[in-house]
Amino acid sequence: MIVIDHFGNVPPGTKCSAVFIDTPKLRREQEFYAKLYSENGVHDPEILREMVATNVPDNPYWLVSLKYVDGALGDVSRLHRVDARTGKVLAEPT
Repeated sequence: MIVIDHFGNVPPGTKCSAVFIDTPKLRREQEFYAKLYSENGVHDPEILREMVATNVPDNPYWLVSLKYVDGALGDVSRLHRVDARTGKVLAEPT
């Protein structure tokens, strides 16, 4: 899988699962963030669009979960977004 290739040092036994975020799901995710920010006091439409764009990719993507088994901490999960068209791991929102 692209994420495993990207990180290169994924230990054996790591569980991997993925969900495809298609256009309808992407639209719902954008609506969710727009509503969240509006309810928290962001009312300027341009700022709202920028904030949503920062957190939600423009194109469909794969949401990939890697679940590491760490004896001291238990299971540790990390989520990654992978562009469905290019296969590249997307940068995390800042």
